[in-house]
Order: sequence, then C-alpha cells, then structure tokens
Amino acid sequence: MCEHASRLAHLRAHTKAAHHSIETVPALARLMNADLRRSEYEGLLAAMHAFHLTTEPEIAMALEGLPEAQALLDGTRLRALADDLAFLGVSPMQARPASLPLPTRADAIGALYVVEGASLGGRVIARHIADSLALAPGQGASFYGGMSAETARARWARLCAVLEDPAVELAPDDLARGACKTFEAMERWMRLMAAAQPQHTLAVRAAA
Repeated sequence: MCEHASRLAHLRAHTKAAHHSIETVPALARLMNADLRRSEYEGLLAAMHAFHLTTEPEIAMALEGLPEAQALLDGTRLRALADDLAFLGVSPMQARPASLPLPTRADAIGALYVVEGASLGGRVIARHIADSLALAPGQGASFYGGMSAETARARWARLCAVLEDPAVELAPDDLARGACKTFEAMERWMRLMAAAQPQHTLAVRAAA
C-alpha cells in the first residue's frame, strides 16, 4: 500500500463507479465462473492483447520525464499475452481500440494505476483458470499467473512511490480523469469485441 494515501484515496474514491461498471462486462464477469469455456478465455486474451498493445505505448509516451513510472511499462504484460495466445493457437486481433487521450502526466499516471492495479488480483484468477481450464503460467495462463505476488506488490509500491511523491506535480482531478478514461476505454473495447470474439476464435481454429 502507499504510505501516504492522499492521491491514492482520491483515485479510489473517484474511480469506484467506473471500476464497478467494468466488472459487469460479461467477458470479465465470466472469467471466474466455474463453467468458463476455453473459447471465452481465448477471446478475452485476444481482446486484452489488442487493448494493451495500443494503450501501453500511449501511456509511456505521456509519461515523458517520469522514468520511474515509464519503467513499469516494460512489456511484461504484452509478452505474457503474446505467449498465451501463441500457446493457445490464437492469432492476435487485427482490430485496435481507439486512441486514449492523455493530455497531462497526471492523466497518464491515472491510466497506469488502472493497468498496473489489474495485476494485483491476477494470481487469484490464475488459480481459477488452472482449475477450470487446466492452464498454467507458460502454458496459456502467463498474463494472469506469470507474475509472482511479490513482484506484483513490488511494482505496485513503485507506482505508489511516484503517485505520492510530493516533488511530482500531479493534479488529483487529472489523475482520476485519466483512470476513469482508461476504465471506460477498456469497457467500451471489451463490449465492442464481445460479439466478434467467438467468430475470431472459430476463424483461427478453421485456419489451423
């Protein structure tokens, strides 16, 4: 946790509705269901890969001058997603989400708060995927299970250090705006891809 939580508390309070909303996306809500189908999981990974492939470079560019924060966009998530898709025999999506507007560094930190925070619960999801789909890190479940709990906590601490650094000027409302935009962009993308995901997976299977 962040030692000085004023900005973190502001982020949590002002993103609560957006966070709750994205949890209602069927593809994400189904992820922890006992009857999760492999095709659903594959479609989700393909959509997440396309989202991160577009969004992470945009966040990194907007974080110019904050190398400590930029270092968290080191390609770890993208490599894990690409490895999972390759293991599962699923081609990356050609479609891409719309560009994410991040006019200030605070907006970008807010966006990073969303993508980095998602890693904290990954191992719980990974255990469920192991039980329901018999997949493991290095075998189709690296995105959710490839990062150890210790590594995830260390990365979160590094984000908190930047977030709460009084020497770094970050307007709290801009932080919340960037985070909410990122939640909303991911939700729009996941809902948009919901109908296309089964067809995408079937097309890959037919071409294999």
